[in-house]
Amino acid sequence: MTENMWLKYTLLVERETEDAFVAEVLASPYTLGWIEPQIEVLTTENGYDYAENTDGPAVGYLFEPMQDSEGAHTERLLSYILRWNGQVSLKEVEQVPEENDSWKEEFREVQVGDWWIAPTWTDPGALETAQHILWIDPGAAFGTGYHGTTQDMLLFLQEMSLTGKKVLDIGTGSGILSLYCVLNGASLPVCAVDINPQSEYQVLVNVSNNHLPESAVNVVIGDAQEPSVEERLPKLSDLILLNIGGDEDVAMLPVVERHIAQGGVLLLSGIVEWNRDHVVAAYEQAGYQLEKERKSDEWITVMLRKRT
Repeated sequence: MTENMWLKYTLLVERETEDAFVAEVLASPYTLGWIEPQIEVLTTENGYDYAENTDGPAVGYLFEPMQDSEGAHTERLLSYILRWNGQVSLKEVEQVPEENDSWKEEFREVQVGDWWIAPTWTDPGALETAQHILWIDPGAAFGTGYHGTTQDMLLFLQEMSLTGKKVLDIGTGSGILSLYCVLNGASLPVCAVDINPQSEYQVLVNVSNNHLPESAVNVVIGDAQEPSVEERLPKLSDLILLNIGGDEDVAMLPVVERHIAQGGVLLLSGIVEWNRDHVVAAYEQAGYQLEKERKSDEWITVMLRKRT
């Protein structure tokens, strides 16, 4: 037995089984590393886009500490994945050194306005003068607080009174914006939506990190444009947050229209500068007035208000 070695299992997961696989593995003795995103990032005349690769299964990685022979561990894993009736198969087994905490050095505290975004392992001395801290651990869901779109959304939120506001956060990722709203008096629960099934787990981790009850955030997994998902959203929201991409912001306009309260505020981000006019024009034509905007590198974030 080698105490400092782990086994890394490479699995092929059929797409229709991916959500169920992730949900069960998160509660199993195995450690889920990640599921390979089956997307190809493209640059188009309207900004950044992606093409989804629907050919073949997704690739998933599981880990466990090596406490027995490799053969014994592999036999147990093969027995474990039988429950998916051939939809999950083992491609490769590797012995890898036990991970230490060096990877955590890549994720450090960052100040955004009056708030700090920090992982839970941050040296307390680094936050001695911080008055407001949002504890966010990175995970398989998008959102560490480093990206300009997230920071500009947070800066806009810090200029607003959120007390009693009903908030809908579409593209929540790790839940940074939703949790900021909860901590600043938004009406509970804040509704947090994401297409990534791993987002729910990461949001709940960060809910706990910030000493909040699970009921503070209602996580909805799926595409908000799908009727079965949209019916789970609040009927009307005073504030809607969209940080998903310029073309996606426009595609989500009908959903926004059905769920924003009169006089409600909308924050749009994920927009690139060469797509900005297209996105803003679509919302202005639908009855929204541009109030403010911010720019970080090529990224644009706008605040609009629904005309009464």
